[in-house]
Amino acid sequence: MFDGFGERDPQKMPRHLFFGALHIDYASAIRADISKQNYSVCPRHWYVDATFCCPRCGDNFIFTRDEQRFWYEELGFWIDSSAKHCVACRSELRKLKLLRQQYDREIEQAVARDADLDKKRRLLDVIETLGDGGVDLPERVQKKRWVLQKQLEKSAP
Repeated sequence: MFDGFGERDPQKMPRHLFFGALHIDYASAIRADISKQNYSVCPRHWYVDATFCCPRCGDNFIFTRDEQRFWYEELGFWIDSSAKHCVACRSELRKLKLLRQQYDREIEQAVARDADLDKKRRLLDVIETLGDGGVDLPERVQKKRWVLQKQLEKSAP
């Protein structure tokens, strides 16, 4: 008898919903509200704790059933998505993304010859923090870093 993608039994949910999981704890299963999910063919009828390995730090982490409910029913993520990184790495990556957005907003103003020196120093700090955080900086960002450093050196007493 067809179970409708695990509608009655969480162990019959399609495996692709947990792609890359090291372990799935079916005993933790809670019923999902599929009316609140974004899916094309196959909803998630259940949320279950699933263990993954974070590619950034290498630690194992649990993408909990409660996180899943929040992601899929509150935030509206597609049900085929799942956490790729642990909570700590996700937080750090969000911070780095915000820094990169700050950089993108401020770079052209800061490189201008008449720009405020404090702004140049702050932007140079942003670039260095991104580099130290493991963000692969494009060559054009490296060039901006060099320009800012030279401008700050020239302005030093």
